Amino acid sequence: MLVVKSNKMVSCPRCCSCKVVKNGKKKTGIQNIRCKACKLQFQEEYLYWAADYKNRDLLKRMLLRGSGVRDCAVVLGISASAVLRCILRMGKAAKVWPKQGAYHLVQIDEQWSYVGNKQKKVWLLYAICKNSGEILAANWGKRNKKSIRALLKKLQGVEINFYCTDNWQAFAEVLPKEKHIVGKKYTKNIEGINTWFRTRLRRLARRTVCFSKKLIYHYSIMKTAIYERNIRASYI
Repeated sequence: MLVVKSNKMVSCPRCCSCKVVKNGKKKTGIQNIRCKACKLQFQEEYLYWAADYKNRDLLKRMLLRGSGVRDCAVVLGISASAVLRCILRMGKAAKVWPKQGAYHLVQIDEQWSYVGNKQKKVWLLYAICKNSGEILAANWGKRNKKSIRALLKKLQGVEINFYCTDNWQAFAEVLPKEKHIVGKKYTKNIEGINTWFRTRLRRLARRTVCFSKKLIYHYSIMKTAIYERNIRASYI
């Protein structure tokens, strides 16, 4: 039985299909609707705005366009806790892995940010493909050789001809010498992505009072940003 309300066909908020059917009711008496195409269960109207799929989509776009947690909460009329739960949900769903089996030039760089307080720095160490800009892998931790090894472990099984980095000594000690190219002129692409991170994510902006209180939220939002950037790139 297709659902029609006020002479208007109800469509799925995820896939926009009109092939939806009634699927029981909530304890509040609100009608559940299930999409026959993508199997999503949703409601025509939500009592709690944070549960509305349209608000969830808008929340994601706000978070990835420079809005902070409390900014999102005020604009959407939901609680800050709901925003944090959404961040964790997005981070769990996001996957970051190399899409190809071989790359010619891979650039590696590190970027710092705050977690907890401004005395505690957390470093993002990540690798990108020079030609496509795809972010291949990322690792969060301290700025040391252990973090570099952890990043390389995520690139196991991928054939890489050359690694391009700046002149940080730890890179020279860990990366294979015959494949290591050193110099700022070889890392221009990844330096641009560093700027992209600080522009898009409020908690990474310089001289800001907005920063993650816990590492799990920091990790989740950055992982989501990487995933969304990768799937919207032209090479996918």
